[in-house]
Amino acid sequence: MTFLNFCCRRTLFSSIGLSTTSTQRCSSSSTKSTTAGIIVIGNEILKAQVRDTNSHFICKHLYRCGVKVEKISVISDNVDEIAQEIKEFSGRYTHVITSGGIGPTHDDVTYEGLAQAFDDTLHRNPTLAEIIRTYFGVEDPSSPAYKLAYIPKKAVLKFGINKATSLPLNFPCVILNNVYVFPGSPVFLQAGFGSLYKVLFNTDKRFVHQELYINATESVFADALTAVSKEFPKVIFGSYPEGASDHKARITIESDSEADTKRAVDKFCSMIPSEIIVRRSE
Repeated sequence: MTFLNFCCRRTLFSSIGLSTTSTQRCSSSSTKSTTAGIIVIGNEILKAQVRDTNSHFICKHLYRCGVKVEKISVISDNVDEIAQEIKEFSGRYTHVITSGGIGPTHDDVTYEGLAQAFDDTLHRNPTLAEIIRTYFGVEDPSSPAYKLAYIPKKAVLKFGINKATSLPLNFPCVILNNVYVFPGSPVFLQAGFGSLYKVLFNTDKRFVHQELYINATESVFADALTAVSKEFPKVIFGSYPEGASDHKARITIESDSEADTKRAVDKFCSMIPSEIIVRRSE
């Protein structure tokens, strides 16, 4: 699953005069949560030949935008499976982000799956074709390199910006409806997603997160944690045994409301022995 190395050259757009294609900014001001599902595509992931680091990177940046990631799916390089997963995720989540399966080889079939999911057809996108022609000097339209230019007809392009040069990255994110397609190579995904996530996925919400370090086993505070989680249904609680030198468990408490988070933390602390609370971080 190769992704051709043309994402970070500095002079391409100035030399061929390409412009970026705009897309709507997905900023939410409603009270409804903005959600995301991530689809990681690649046989090599399922066979443990390559470690998936992309979903971690995506989750970290979506969290900063106030987007709640609800599911991560890892699937094979199969057109029907890709189409089915994209269609299901698209109807369930605000945003769907895919990584992997775009490139010049036979097993790079994400664009085919994307088109099938929305009853679309592939076509040769002239902007992508010009990028490939200029970068590689490939004139033969039958060259495998041009496979990257065939995307769903209804898709639009969104180019990120190279932070070092302030110029557009050479290869864009391909967007169809609420699905955003990124490459599987971590170098290129991080460049593209890292430059676009605030533009595409920013919301007016931010998660407020606090942690408590407890020098006791979970059985000591489990009842209190259960009770407080019922009292504050909009707050998310997590408990993680750690067995560190100064604590045995770490409690995470978060919501999109600073006041709710603080009240939940204070209430939980009032329900457990103060001597087992090692520290709290905000």
